[in-house]
Amino acid sequence: MVYRVENDAPSAAAFASAAAFASAAAFTSAAGFKRAAPRAGAPVAPELAFLGSSIGDGALARASAEARWLGVTADRALLARRAIGEDAFYRALAARIGAPFVASGATLADDFDYAAAARAGVAPLAGRGARRWLVAPRGRAIAALGALPDANGLAVTTPRRFDAFVRAAHAEKIAQDAAQSVARLEPRLSAATGPGAASRILAGALLAGAIVLAALFPAQAWFVVGLALLTAFSAATVLRLFVAAAALAPEREAMPLADRDLPVYTVVVALYREAAVAGALVQALEWLDYPRAKLDIKFVVEHDDPDTARALASAIPGVEYEIVVAPPGAPRTKPRALNVALPFARGDLVAVYDAEDAPDLDQLRRAAALFARAPQDIACLQARLVIDNWSDNWLTKLFAIDYAALFDCINPGLAGLRLPIALGGTSNHFRAQILRGLGGWDAWNVTEDADLGLRLARCGYRVETFVSRTYEEAPRALAPFLHQRVRWLKGWMQTAYVHARDPRALWRNVGPRAFCALLAMFVANVASPLVWPFFTALLMAELWSGALLAPHGPGALLFSTMALWLALGGLAAMVWPASIGMRRQRLGKLWPYLLLLPVWHVLLAVAGWWAVHDVCRRPFFWAKTTHGQALKRLRAPHMPR
Repeated sequence: MVYRVENDAPSAAAFASAAAFASAAAFTSAAGFKRAAPRAGAPVAPELAFLGSSIGDGALARASAEARWLGVTADRALLARRAIGEDAFYRALAARIGAPFVASGATLADDFDYAAAARAGVAPLAGRGARRWLVAPRGRAIAALGALPDANGLAVTTPRRFDAFVRAAHAEKIAQDAAQSVARLEPRLSAATGPGAASRILAGALLAGAIVLAALFPAQAWFVVGLALLTAFSAATVLRLFVAAAALAPEREAMPLADRDLPVYTVVVALYREAAVAGALVQALEWLDYPRAKLDIKFVVEHDDPDTARALASAIPGVEYEIVVAPPGAPRTKPRALNVALPFARGDLVAVYDAEDAPDLDQLRRAAALFARAPQDIACLQARLVIDNWSDNWLTKLFAIDYAALFDCINPGLAGLRLPIALGGTSNHFRAQILRGLGGWDAWNVTEDADLGLRLARCGYRVETFVSRTYEEAPRALAPFLHQRVRWLKGWMQTAYVHARDPRALWRNVGPRAFCALLAMFVANVASPLVWPFFTALLMAELWSGALLAPHGPGALLFSTMALWLALGGLAAMVWPASIGMRRQRLGKLWPYLLLLPVWHVLLAVAGWWAVHDVCRRPFFWAKTTHGQALKRLRAPHMPR
């Protein structure tokens, strides 16, 4: 159905005003306004004047004063106070200027830039004849619209409906952009571009040659392979020990910002079949200590998941929330969903959360303060992830230990050494401009977070961590756990291939120190899970037979020395980061479960070889983790009771 404005062709004044919305300046209040409770009696902002006394002069004055206090437009302040609904607000605006209000059925033309239209709040309506415009003005553009002598050719809708109409008009283009954003910028940095024919032929030739040499010279072949593996794993072990030592240094904090100095913050949550946790997610976001007028929260749901969309629609309480329906397209991955939302993000900063997350109340404030005082090359801040259902069973306890080691030791240590960080999939905070410049997330990489952290490093940006926690749910059953780990390890394999397929470019991008660290990370995250059980079994057999402690010849002596060093150093590299993280997360009750770390690594080996199969057979398949299955999620100390 094509919506047509039942008016004459637009006047010159109306056309000029519609075009002017694209460059309408944001509302700025008088400098030096001190933080204090907004009071009634202040003058009503021009963008609210059209409401008259429909909701009371006191409410308008308070919203106007709050807008000056926060440094936002008065319409955002009024709507964020939930004193009037978005529909009622924009219906009143349409009535004031004598333009129709569009609640549904609008069909837009297809000859405009959807991202620019979303920023401007102006798009052309489809139909023959003179151009007609659908507008969803914000801030001073509302006052400009109200001052028009006539509004012929214009129709008004709400910003959330406007964005939905834009996405419907450009569904195919948005789907293509979301899938190919990284590949178009640099194909070699996208997992969509797999090994070419020449690479496959070369790999096959090398493998065949290795098999022939192993058959002709088995002893020498085993020695060379073993020595290479021991050297690689030694490098990974040394890196982990250095990182653990660096993690002991205190992390910097930043003085909090006044409310008026806080930037607009976009929060993006990609969901699929998460109707069961929709209410808890909205509640966790409602608890965030951040001005509601400066929040822009996007829930991205798939087009074939109406249950989640309905659950969210019934739970969201305010205008700062928006449900973004991702258009059909491939691949069906979380990074593609995040890319769908990115062009519609209004914030200067962007945070990514998962469906089951419960972040610290002040996490956005802390991140904003750190960004405000950090060098511009700090593109991302990674918060700490904490498992809050660790008491469910032995598996969740080991999961909690693993997270404590990674997020409270390894990542802070890497940041302290100024080395690249493979991001976790949630509680990442970005400068929006930098994120867009990098093309967002690689839709074809099933660990888009790790890949993005490395792409940031290759482009000259840094990732830091900060002391703020997000509470998450760990899978408590073996099958969901293995599916999740298979996806993560498969993504690490994709990431390692993407970034190591042109070693010279990687060296030039990050420098020799970070280059060596990245190679060690690839060994630790890709090769180690595959080989660890076999190495441990071989080591135990050699110890049992006595051959490891009584080598014959210089080659055997070298091999035995490195194996023993790796056994002891590897144990230290496994236990020390875990102990640091457990102490910081106050997981003292879990110390006995360190004895089960070998079982944990056997599970990782199973997942690793399964991931090898997946890389070959279905590289872009996204094994979804089901949330809301925890027996007991511990209430975090910060949460209201």
